[in-house]
Amino acid sequence: RDIMKQLTKGSFCKSNAGHDIDSIYIIVETQNGIWVSDGKYKKLENPKRKNPKHIEVIDYKDPLIEAKLETGKLQNEDLKYSIKKYLNSIKSKQEVNECLKQM
Repeated sequence: RDIMKQLTKGSFCKSNAGHDIDSIYIIVETQNGIWVSDGKYKKLENPKRKNPKHIEVIDYKDPLIEAKLETGKLQNEDLKYSIKKYLNSIKSKQEVNECLKQM
């Protein structure tokens, strides 16, 4: 029950099951299931339906994605850019943590 509260449009999530395990997606629709897209392999025109049990919500949101979802102007390029930005942010956090461990 708690997980359904987190599964909102614009939320980032990671696939925990299936052939796309560990893939990062953005939730683009919550009517009749959870529909996710990454803008590259699963585009907005054909999002992937995921079982809520098979995804893990990531504590990260992009205001640009949320705003464009509200206005209906979200494009695949926005999703790709936002996911890339997220991956770069966690990569830099990991590098900082590694540097701190070495000190």
